[in-house]
Amino acid sequence: MSNAVNNGVHPYTLIPLPADAPFELREASNGKGWGAFATRRIQRDELILSETPMFVIRSIRACPGSRHLDRAFRNLDPATKALVGLARENGGPEFTSASQCFIQNSFNVSDTELGFYLVQSRFNHSCQPNSTVPFTAYADTALAPVRRYALVDIEVGEEITFCYQDDIVNKVKDERDRLLHFECRCNCCMQNPAALRKSDMRRDLMAALTYLNHGVLPNGQIDDSDEPLVANRALKKQAEDRTMPITTQLVHQFYHVVIAEEEGVVAGMIHQLASNILYLACNLKTKRNIEIATLALEQETFPEMFRIASRFLGEPDEGDDKLNRDVAKMRAIRIAQYLDNNS
Repeated sequence: MSNAVNNGVHPYTLIPLPADAPFELREASNGKGWGAFATRRIQRDELILSETPMFVIRSIRACPGSRHLDRAFRNLDPATKALVGLARENGGPEFTSASQCFIQNSFNVSDTELGFYLVQSRFNHSCQPNSTVPFTAYADTALAPVRRYALVDIEVGEEITFCYQDDIVNKVKDERDRLLHFECRCNCCMQNPAALRKSDMRRDLMAALTYLNHGVLPNGQIDDSDEPLVANRALKKQAEDRTMPITTQLVHQFYHVVIAEEEGVVAGMIHQLASNILYLACNLKTKRNIEIATLALEQETFPEMFRIASRFLGEPDEGDDKLNRDVAKMRAIRIAQYLDNNS
């Protein structure tokens, strides 16, 4: 056990933070261990923290028992080694292996390398995050800064969180826990049973809407399971065959935004969903459909946008065939990229 703990001082209080850091590290009151809490109001899109890695190693060398990882820790200069030694497992005991210490304190800096970030790794997970860490691949990975931005306005005293895995946004509570390898205790997951059931229903609905948008699962395959994400066979086939009218696709996108907002995750998804909506709207060719889409986009709230767009649900458009051909080509490219990255 470190001298800091023996002296009654938690190691995290010794971690140096930037002078202008809008947060402090302290113990949470809900059994989540230590976390980062705002010390002033943080505005949406504001940079919260930019941190360079203490060291970088190839991802393939970060496995348990790796001599490369052990050597990387041993070769650190004394000052850096002392800082790395402040890391704890969920703010509690010291790590018993180099691999666990590295895995729980690392971020991707390229497609093949990971960097050790002592401060960025102190932020807890939430299934309704209020910050994000966008991935950026750097040529000079040794100096690759990992940057954290606010997704929404964060008030003084509020914990700053982010989602450890972007692909769990469409998963229900039990699936998220399984993929995260721990029982999440964020506000979303600690709701009462009735509220949690509603949350799971919204997550399932977002998964179905995502499938209707892409027409395939993330692995590029058709959903032929006994309990498919989309129960409506005709609608599912339209998505898979790329024969769905642009109008219906637009209504689905507006609905997706409404559900994501209700679930408290729209801030992390709005850029992609808004891009989808504008792309579809710009491909409309029929005058009446263009007028309805324009009116929908002029509304101030997402539910109102959805309500207006619902007027042309299922209506054909002169731009349907071209749009669906173009999207089918893009889908084929994305599937190939996904399979290549996960082969």
